[in-house]
Amino acid sequence: MQGKNIYVSLGRKDILHGVNFKAEPGQVTAIIGPNGSGKSTLLKALAGEIDSTGTVTLNGHDISALKPWQLAEMRGVLPQSTTVAFPFKVHEIVRLGLATGLVASDDGLTSRALAHVDLAGFEHRSYQTLSGGEQQRVQLARVLTQVWEAQQADQPRWLLLDEPVASLDIAHQFTVLGIAGDFAARGGGVVAVMHDLNLTALFSDCVYVLSQGSVWGSGTPSDVLSSDLMQQVYGIDLPISKVPTTPLPFVLPQAVRKPLEP
Repeated sequence: MQGKNIYVSLGRKDILHGVNFKAEPGQVTAIIGPNGSGKSTLLKALAGEIDSTGTVTLNGHDISALKPWQLAEMRGVLPQSTTVAFPFKVHEIVRLGLATGLVASDDGLTSRALAHVDLAGFEHRSYQTLSGGEQQRVQLARVLTQVWEAQQADQPRWLLLDEPVASLDIAHQFTVLGIAGDFAARGGGVVAVMHDLNLTALFSDCVYVLSQGSVWGSGTPSDVLSSDLMQQVYGIDLPISKVPTTPLPFVLPQAVRKPLEP
């Protein structure tokens, strides 16, 4: 997946200013930055969900030339939030991600996807009765059914995730990011908008730092997550990899001995 010279304007406001972006299959690529920096807008431009200038290619195809069903076969998109106005059951939401044809007749995939996000047995629950975190995992299960196999005809599929762990407890944060890592390990590509810098460092292979609609840095977490760059982007003194002097407890996800199984 590649974006070249991406510009996005909403009304009279310029959101993205000539962004260049590249994500490789087999990797988790994170997009970080302060609120209003253009992270979600970039993800939507890469997904083909909003108008932009410049070029976005997916598996070598210019997305502007692809039909919606062709895009849907290659990438699944998890938005930051989803509003469901009708009283759907959980299995009905998840089945929305199924493609037409043979896959659509595979009733077992719905249950497998729900089990994958730790919601086994939730098929006939009302979506509206679930907690915010449970609803987000149902939406992830929907996206997973759309691109269940990480590769199709020797081409990678893609997961585009907008703040996938924002409403989750720490155990399910590890579950969801473990799913993303497994998808990449099976040959797919993952692009995720993230806010938690520790989880970004732990689970991503490549990080893009956005601020004011432009890329301020990109590379491995070790290259990008520096005190100087974080100071420039977030505007606070944020020492990296230094033990706090305060006696207050702190939690380091990097200290987990073994990533939780999805």
